[in-house]
Amino acid sequence: MALKTIRALAFCSAALLLPAAAHAASATASYRAIVKDYFDAQWKLHPTAATATGLHSWDAQIDDVSAAAHAKEVTILKSLKARLQAIDGAKLSLTDRDDRDVLVGEIDRTLLEDETIQLWRHDPSTYVNLLTNAAFQLIERDFAPLPERMKNTIARENLMPAMLAEGEKNLSDIPPVYIDVALDNLEGGINFLSKDVPAAFKDVKDAALQKQLAESTKAVVAAAKDYKAWLIAQKPKAHGSFMIGREGLQKLLASDLVDAPVEKVLAAGEAQFAKDRADYLATEKLIDPENPQHAMDELEADHPDAAHLISTARDGLVSLQSFIEQHHILTLPSKMLPEVAPTPPFARAVIFGQTDAPGALETHATKVYYFITPPETNWPKARQDKLLSYFNRSFLQNLTVHESLPGHFTQYLFNHANPQWSMVRKTAGSYTTTEGWAHYSEQMMLEQGLSKGDAKVRLAQLNDALLRDCRLIGSIKMHTGQFTVAQDTDFLEKQCFQSPAVAPGEAKRGTSDPGYYSYTLGKLEILKLRADAMKQQGAKFNLTKFHDRFMNSGLVPVSIIRREMGVAGEAL
Repeated sequence: MALKTIRALAFCSAALLLPAAAHAASATASYRAIVKDYFDAQWKLHPTAATATGLHSWDAQIDDVSAAAHAKEVTILKSLKARLQAIDGAKLSLTDRDDRDVLVGEIDRTLLEDETIQLWRHDPSTYVNLLTNAAFQLIERDFAPLPERMKNTIARENLMPAMLAEGEKNLSDIPPVYIDVALDNLEGGINFLSKDVPAAFKDVKDAALQKQLAESTKAVVAAAKDYKAWLIAQKPKAHGSFMIGREGLQKLLASDLVDAPVEKVLAAGEAQFAKDRADYLATEKLIDPENPQHAMDELEADHPDAAHLISTARDGLVSLQSFIEQHHILTLPSKMLPEVAPTPPFARAVIFGQTDAPGALETHATKVYYFITPPETNWPKARQDKLLSYFNRSFLQNLTVHESLPGHFTQYLFNHANPQWSMVRKTAGSYTTTEGWAHYSEQMMLEQGLSKGDAKVRLAQLNDALLRDCRLIGSIKMHTGQFTVAQDTDFLEKQCFQSPAVAPGEAKRGTSDPGYYSYTLGKLEILKLRADAMKQQGAKFNLTKFHDRFMNSGLVPVSIIRREMGVAGEAL
């Protein structure tokens, strides 16, 4: 063929490619413009979420909770969803296509809440939580000078009485259990606002600011007490239902990109519960063959004293880091460890033990803490001993695995080791992936040899596993009318071996947080993904690479991670 003809054909081929490339570039530009519009709208609609994420332009504001604001959000989100779905996914990169699906799921979850579940219309804790979180976010991390955060706290406190009044206007058909929970939370919230918030700013020398804080605090505490009195007055006539029904559960699953019928999820949870319960009973007998029912007592008797609680948790972190490296569990992005510290006094009402990492976009206060709440020194000895027995060495290790290594703290490490991630991926927080991974880690670490088969450690892990199994079962059964709250409480105590001090709160939590099925569901999705990858890859399967690939995908739904890994198979 003549050179001239070859050049002509090449030119024609290039000319044909130009429109396709232009269309792809146009689709990408349109998609990214929508993403920007989404986040711009979300930060303005939810200033407290912006603060938690690490953006501080809205620190002096709180969320508009009015019905009009919710209607505005619905309008904005439906428009954004339509624009996202109008883009030809074939013209996007694989990553952008996946991120778009994640974003659509997030929009669907918010629309489900705004339009259908509507906790803002039925759950008074919606406003109690906003009351405390709006202030807590400004004092828990030193992302700005203390006087600046104090000014913003004053500004937020000045907006809180009107927010509570708007909440009263919104609320109707309140379930009785929601009033009980809200009153419990409000008692702690009033104490937090009246004592802990002023204490957090006691070192600020500006007398004018101190006067303003005293005034704003007095006003918001008075408003909170009025709200409490209003709730008490509503209790005799409270008749609402908390149930979101099968359809609501199915939509909630779909918003986390779980493509499985509710019935299949329940069956999987019940099967896991039966397995974990049988293992628990067998492990009790290994610990105390004569009196297996006393096995948990033996665990609780082995605990650090108050003086060594924090150092024991710190030593556990170092040991876990070494185990992960020596057993090639995954490739830790850095040698960094969280700072283990007693939970600050102002947070002890809401934190028992957790890793407190900065928001995904925080650039100032970047220190990560692993908080453990110690017994108060002025408590009676019996009460101190009770809390310390809960922090027995077996439970404390399981907690540290879940919260830190290779659990939530490790998720933070991978987030910050991937600066190239899009805004969607950086801020993603799939419930099933976030909690599923941490819960999966508890089981996986023992499978890989942690504690060398120690039956006491295994019993602690199984006790936590049973709690998560029963959350899944209880959530679905309560929200479909198969369980009352009382029946779920009884189930948690008698079948799941949860303490009478824990079970009632867990059952109540499920009424307003049906998604807490995600701990066990996420774990099961990850285990199924791992099994499918092993089957597909055969001898080439490598656990370290599997975990690295999973963590380097971000906190997007497990179905997205499965797709990006190229692993065939269903979620469950």
